[in-house]
Amino acid sequence: MKIRAITLSDVRQFSRPVTVAGFDAGLNVLSAPNESGKSTLFDALHAVLFEKHGARKKEVLALQPDVGGAPTITLEIELDGKAFRIVKRWLSKPMAEVWQDGRLIAKADEAEAFIARLTTPIDEGGPAGLLWVRQGLTALDDGTDRERKWQAAARRDLMSSITGEFEALTGGRRMDRVLAEARAALAQRVTQRGARAGGPLERAQREVAEHEAKVQELRAQAEALSRDLRRRAEVRRELDLLSDPAEAAARKTRLEEARAAQDAARAHGDQLAHARLAVQSATLHRDRAAERLRAFTEARRAAHASRAAAETAAQTAAASAAAETEARAALEGAKAAAETARHAHAEAQARLQAVLAAETRAATASRRADLTRRLAEARALEPRIAAARTAAARGPDAATLTRLEQAAQALRLAEALHSAAAPHLTIRYHGPETPRARLDGTQIPEGTPRPILGPTRLDLPGYGQIEIAPGDSDGQSADRLAAAQGAQAQALAQAGADSLETARRAAKARAEAEALLHELRTEMRLLAPDGLAALQAELEPLDPGDEGAAPADLPPRAEAEAQLRTAEARRRAAEAEHDRHRPLFEAARERALRDGLARDAAAAACKAAANHLADLEHAGDSTETLSRALDAARAQLADAEARHDALAARAPDMTAVTAALTRALSVVEAAEADQARLNAELARLETGIELRAGDGVEEELADAETRLAAARPRLEAEEHEVAVLRRLVVALETAQAQARDLYFDPLMAELKPMLTLLWPGAELRFDGDSLLPSELVRDGHAESLGNLSGGTREQIALLVRLAFARLLARSGQTAPPVILDDALVFTDDDRIERMFDALHAQAADLQIIVLSCRNRAFRDLGGRKLAFAPASETDA
Repeated sequence: MKIRAITLSDVRQFSRPVTVAGFDAGLNVLSAPNESGKSTLFDALHAVLFEKHGARKKEVLALQPDVGGAPTITLEIELDGKAFRIVKRWLSKPMAEVWQDGRLIAKADEAEAFIARLTTPIDEGGPAGLLWVRQGLTALDDGTDRERKWQAAARRDLMSSITGEFEALTGGRRMDRVLAEARAALAQRVTQRGARAGGPLERAQREVAEHEAKVQELRAQAEALSRDLRRRAEVRRELDLLSDPAEAAARKTRLEEARAAQDAARAHGDQLAHARLAVQSATLHRDRAAERLRAFTEARRAAHASRAAAETAAQTAAASAAAETEARAALEGAKAAAETARHAHAEAQARLQAVLAAETRAATASRRADLTRRLAEARALEPRIAAARTAAARGPDAATLTRLEQAAQALRLAEALHSAAAPHLTIRYHGPETPRARLDGTQIPEGTPRPILGPTRLDLPGYGQIEIAPGDSDGQSADRLAAAQGAQAQALAQAGADSLETARRAAKARAEAEALLHELRTEMRLLAPDGLAALQAELEPLDPGDEGAAPADLPPRAEAEAQLRTAEARRRAAEAEHDRHRPLFEAARERALRDGLARDAAAAACKAAANHLADLEHAGDSTETLSRALDAARAQLADAEARHDALAARAPDMTAVTAALTRALSVVEAAEADQARLNAELARLETGIELRAGDGVEEELADAETRLAAARPRLEAEEHEVAVLRRLVVALETAQAQARDLYFDPLMAELKPMLTLLWPGAELRFDGDSLLPSELVRDGHAESLGNLSGGTREQIALLVRLAFARLLARSGQTAPPVILDDALVFTDDDRIERMFDALHAQAADLQIIVLSCRNRAFRDLGGRKLAFAPASETDA
């Protein structure tokens, strides 16, 4: 873009129209005294190119004369060999127009769009911020923080457009973005001290630690269950010894020897005692026969039930294994389909790139279509992200759910302990005809301990009622039960749930919403990495243009794009199908593992029950033999009781008989006391075993170990990700440092001839981050730019700006001319002559406009002389 003329009307001191005309394509000089309007001309050029006609910003208000009026600026330019005239007016009846060859071609917003395509605004990193030197701001890093940021962006964009290889991931904004993303991803996981709190690495570490703690806790419970099982076996063996017929016979023999030693006169009493002992022995025989029959019946039932359970578990495990195989095959098929779709998508991209390379102007239309699609998809994602964010904030989190589970476990334990601490009632009946007692209206089964937890009424048919008040023998267990109930209610209230199952469903819904939110945010980052505003800003300046015709050996652009969209849709569908099959396979594999463990456990239980039944059958036990033995024992007991009753009817002095019998009975009573103590201990053990077995300690332990095994690979994956990110950051930083020399080669090539005019053999060194000169090397000695004189820094800044202008011209981009407003205020007479030579050398390819109040110093600059003139004189 070349400026040919500019007319100002109602702009600051120019209440009457003035024109500066006759701009040349090379060097132009406007030398005039202070306050003649040079800075106003500078600001007018800025306004007409970068301030919209409807704006009322302070920069526009500053253009209005003190007497009022509507600032109006007419700019005549040459663009691609064609002449255009731009007219803008602000404040009163604002307008914007673009004319070509006396014909109005655009107005209002269309005119603004035409102007916007001429050059990028300064606040978006446009080149004017680099090539226009405002009065008093000659250094490259002068101005406000925002202006320095804009200038840095302009330098980086220009260098990136020239040095394409470096921009392709060895430097520039894309390099910075990739490096920043790698550093951000690393910072999400670790800090200098270790894993970042709340990050994925810390969550994986915490998950493994929690599972390890759970496994240790369950192992302790399993060991306690194992100890109780061993003790129960010992107690049962001791009870079997006390009930052994040999031991009973030994006690009987000692009792009979004591009776034989009594006085012959008490023979009848001895006979009566012998009869009573016979009754007791027959009772023991009957009870043992009944117990053996019950144990055999229970063993047969357990064997049958465990066999059915094992068969069911085996069928379930087989079905799960088949489902896992099917899911694996489906996953592998989906993976192969995704690879095929990616290959087809890559081929479609290659064809489209070939078409776009042959049809340069069609590239703009393709880019606009792509941006439009991404913008629409990104906008469509916004309400879904908002909905997922809202859903992810509802329901209890994992920690709250864990507290609820712990409260429920504590409540079950407290209830069991409270029941175990209470007194227990066990009833044994004389026979099947004996009326059954009732506890609070419910019939009491024989031989089953029943806890007494509160005031209780015992109904004995034929005798009456017994009321039992247990008191508070174990107040601590009741307090623990009440505390556990309160803790569970509090935990449910804090979670906002009415039950544990409701809380579990809400927690699951929250986890699913969090996963969906992460997926949607990832998709949004892929569509709009820098946000919707950046995507919209990238779309706005694109001009669709003419599509042109594709070469004969390539498909039309529309067909190539359609092929690409089809391939992309197939690739996305194939990848989505692959992603859908992966969790299905993981779930099938986990289900197969869990069902396999259940099958093995059921098989082991079936084998144990079968072995126990086989042991009983090997000993000769059967339902028929045991039933006959029980009937015989009952008959024996009836005979013994009949003989005892007959002797009792003819009994002599019972005082003497009782005194003689006391000693023998003490032995029997001691055995019965041991039996009662062991039975109480057995009841306590049975309660504890039933509690722990009912909680499924072994199943929970197996499940916890499975979860721990699944969590450890996730931790290893996060640790591997941290290591990879660290290596990536180091590699990118190294590549960035190595590529900086290549990055500045084009700029140094433009600078070298101009530096030679001032300092033969000198060179400049640049800072890779700011893209500004940092050192001047003369005669092999490097000097920091900050240590140089003001004049030298001023000259270097001007030469660097000219070099950037040459690079911009060579890049083929549309850009404004170089404008220097009093840019050489500290340069001595000798150096200024050489600077004039440098300006003339660069003006061969650039339009340069020099504004100066130093009429005498710039007299020898040469170039096209410009001046302010009334608009009427110019028109004439």
